[in-house]
Amino acid sequence: MIWSTIIFLITITILVTFHEYGHFIIARLCGVRVEQFSIGFGRNLWSYISKKNGTKFSISLIPLGGYVKMLDGRSSAHPLSDTDIKFAFNHKSIAKRAAIILAGPVANFLLALIIYWIIFQIGVVRYPVTIDKILPNTPAATIIIPPQSELKAINDFKIESWSDVNSALIAALGNDIVNIEYQTQNKDIYQQSINIVDWHFDIEKESAITAFGFHPAKVIFYPTISKIISDSAAELAGLKVGDEIVTYNNIQFDNWDNFSALIRTAKPITLGIKRDNQLLSIELEPKQELDHNGQLIGIAGIYPSNNTSVKQYDIVSAFLKGSEQTISTMRIVMRSFYQLMSGALSIKSLSGPVGIAQSAGQSAHNGMISYLYFLAFISISLGIMNLLPLPILDGGHLLFLLIEKLKGSPLTDAQQNVFYRIGFLFLIILLGIALFNDFIRLL
Repeated sequence: MIWSTIIFLITITILVTFHEYGHFIIARLCGVRVEQFSIGFGRNLWSYISKKNGTKFSISLIPLGGYVKMLDGRSSAHPLSDTDIKFAFNHKSIAKRAAIILAGPVANFLLALIIYWIIFQIGVVRYPVTIDKILPNTPAATIIIPPQSELKAINDFKIESWSDVNSALIAALGNDIVNIEYQTQNKDIYQQSINIVDWHFDIEKESAITAFGFHPAKVIFYPTISKIISDSAAELAGLKVGDEIVTYNNIQFDNWDNFSALIRTAKPITLGIKRDNQLLSIELEPKQELDHNGQLIGIAGIYPSNNTSVKQYDIVSAFLKGSEQTISTMRIVMRSFYQLMSGALSIKSLSGPVGIAQSAGQSAHNGMISYLYFLAFISISLGIMNLLPLPILDGGHLLFLLIEKLKGSPLTDAQQNVFYRIGFLFLIILLGIALFNDFIRLL
């Protein structure tokens, strides 16, 4: 839990910094004086006052948000001087104020784009999105999809991973039909529509993939070595990348699971290796290491080849792919918010700080790419959530500007305070539900 908490705080700090910097930079460009830029709330832990523009940059005790305090005549304790008025937020045009407010969520979207851009340049692992079988009594069972077919698209959403399938199916909840495109083993491509009017499932108990009826085919591991860890037992034994394991202890190699189980016993193994069309005999003695349960197991330090692939994009292609991924994720998140409001998606799916912290920790544990995907998704979710038309959120401020534009004058302080109280109450209720869900998941 400590690890998850640390990753959660790092995540929140990154997201809040980008969000508030969006407000800050556009405010400065629009000629608004920024009095304070704070990461966190509460007691000040560190601060620095810029000699250039007088802005106080600070880090505060409670790292669960942040704010940009701008000069504003409506909140100022004293009337502004003629010199200060031109730098006040409330004396700027509606267009400039809207741009400043929008800049926070837009910064979150740009952060996600940058993250995806980096991910696609590093390279992403592509797993075959192959259906092993169709599960009975599910929407997919209402049509005939041959086993070992590969999914290509769902509702025009291009499928490249099972994660894409899960996201696309969740986004389809509440629709009458879902359109799927798949390719059979004969390389024939088919498109079919499936009725999902009565399709419902508990997102907390099962994935959309299995609930819909898809049973994913397992990744196939081959007996050829694809990677050897430096200074490992395999390297010390003389094994090389490209070696094909033919036998172990005079037993014909059958599958990687059985071979791995033998390695974990930490007992010496006699390998029959095929290298450059020659058969070699190599003695492998696994090293003993502690696993996550504190038990001693054997480690060889080799990785098998498999039917996955790593796809890397050049800097331009990665940017285009990142843009596409950002837009797709935004659509999925917006659809999820709509489903929550309409009841198509159970409110049990809401997560609070504890749930997000656990997801952050788990994604970081799974590797940097996994964490970057998580960070991009949360950044987009934060940006879209802030655009909801609720007072105290950016969307609420935009709503006030729209009302001001339509009626020709801003709402009075008293009117705004009423909306603020309603919005605050609504958010407290949502937070309470999310925290309750977190508590239930911990039981």
